[in-house]
Amino acid sequence: MTGTPNRAQLDPFEKEAFHPDYADYFLRKRQNFFSSLTVFRDLWECFQLLNDIWMRGMADIKHMSDQMHMLPSILFYAAHARFLIAMELGFSCCISDAYSVLRDGIELVCHAHKIFKEPSLTSVWTNKHKGEAELRAYDKVFTWDKKKNLFPDEHGLAQLHTYFGKFSEMATHSSVTSLGTGFTDISDANNLTWGFQYFQTDPRRLAVLLFALLQVSAHMEEAFFGCFEPRLHLDHVLVGMRDKFNRVKDAQRVYLRTTYKLDTM
Repeated sequence: MTGTPNRAQLDPFEKEAFHPDYADYFLRKRQNFFSSLTVFRDLWECFQLLNDIWMRGMADIKHMSDQMHMLPSILFYAAHARFLIAMELGFSCCISDAYSVLRDGIELVCHAHKIFKEPSLTSVWTNKHKGEAELRAYDKVFTWDKKKNLFPDEHGLAQLHTYFGKFSEMATHSSVTSLGTGFTDISDANNLTWGFQYFQTDPRRLAVLLFALLQVSAHMEEAFFGCFEPRLHLDHVLVGMRDKFNRVKDAQRVYLRTTYKLDTM
């Protein structure tokens, strides 16, 4: 998607503040964002609708009657912030970075869900740094055997565990998988040359990767809604928005699969 950077597109302050190499990177990233909005406009609208759903749901629980819900709600708010950053990075073609950020969002969601269901764990979570005993108590619940402790088969959390592992390999760990997303061999008959691509600009691959971001983000919101469902279900506008989102998401899945001739999505 990225063309040759045109530094004339920088405003005067940017021209003054940026060195040439960073200016080129900045322009490529910005151009990627606008190109992605053009090519995947309907998918972008899905992301925005999901953000609207998050925002309305968080507004609905702003005033709480149970103080034990405060920590889970803050963790869910933090997860939503990760979703927004990942959305921006993804449409800027920084896929590995988007996955890394959203992996953190998944972790926040599963911690929030665990504490919501077991309020006695609030002190275990908050006292992590007070001493060795407190750290061991925290690790027993939130670090060891994550699949069993943090990803039950409800509210989309089982699916999130699968993505949590994939995102770890593709984004956060120093592994062959994560390195391979950017490595390119640009050798010719006379020279052995390697390169690294900072952006994923193949539209066919972007279709798959961006939809995966959307699917994960939807499961994150599903966990949030599941915790506060008795209250959120009373908001009929929110319920309608969620129904609409599922319809347009499914339609977008079909569209992308057909347009880019994808076997699975």
